[in-house]
Amino acid sequence: MIRHECAVAVTMCDHLFRSGSMVLLLLLAASMISTGAEWNGTSYHLEENELVVVLPVNASHINLTLSDKAENITLFDEQGRNVTLNLSYQFRRGDYVYSIAFERPISGRLVYSMKHQGQQFILPIRDPGPVSIVLPEGYTTGERSLGIARPQPDLFKEDVSGDVLIWNNTTTIPYIEVNYYRKSAPLAMMIIMGILAVTGIVLLVQYYISIRKLKAAREEIEEE
Repeated sequence: MIRHECAVAVTMCDHLFRSGSMVLLLLLAASMISTGAEWNGTSYHLEENELVVVLPVNASHINLTLSDKAENITLFDEQGRNVTLNLSYQFRRGDYVYSIAFERPISGRLVYSMKHQGQQFILPIRDPGPVSIVLPEGYTTGERSLGIARPQPDLFKEDVSGDVLIWNNTTTIPYIEVNYYRKSAPLAMMIIMGILAVTGIVLLVQYYISIRKLKAAREEIEEE
């Protein structure tokens, strides 16, 4: 059953997105640099408070089914120029279903953002294909005690814009889960474990000294 349904028709013109177009262009450029010029999959750029998605497009109309509402939906053609689009969406069975039509067939990139919090990212695989996830700058994954990616990515590489995880084939993958942490976390954990170990040794020594004192006091009482 449809709990709530709303339809919005929007025509996105140049003067409506000027304030955000430069940011989106920079994000698009970062995606192409991070994942390689020949990358033809979908890229997910994780930030501390949002998620930016770069989706390859080769059509005149696409449908998107998302678990959260998308913002700043913008289409770029092969030359990186903005393309006018018509957009409508419905909220259906807990998902946002978008219908996006272009004025002509486009081979380019669709860029949009969604809210994201925490240090865990779960991506349901709705349309199997190559996927890359770019972690926030200063974060990484792979330490089992702190956070790992499931399933294991086909490729992991470090990049100045953030560590990149790539899955080339997601045909048999129902979802991808990535738990990540600050790169300084392993060192902080080692320091904490070292402090706990030293504290434990001190307590053991104090316990041993107390037992020796009690034993000596008991021997004195018995001798008297």
